[in-house]
Amino acid sequence: MKQQFAIVAALVNNPELLILDEPKNGLDPEGINHIRALIIKITKSGTTLILTPHMLDEVKKSVIK
Repeated sequence: MKQQFAIVAALVNNPELLILDEPKNGLDPEGINHIRALIIKITKSGTTLILTPHMLDEVKKSVIK
C-alpha cells in the first residue's frame, strides 16, 4: 500500500514529468496489475514517465499498445 500511496501522492499536482524507481517492487500480483494500468493511464494523459525497473519484462507489460 505504501508504494501505491506514494505514486498517487506524486500525481496530486499533475506533474509533467514523473520518475518511478521500481514502482512494482514489493507488490502482490493484484497491486502489480493496478500499477501497470496506472502507468498506462499516466502516459496516456500526457505525463512523461521515466521508469527504472530491474525487470525489463515488466516495462513491456506497461507500455501503451
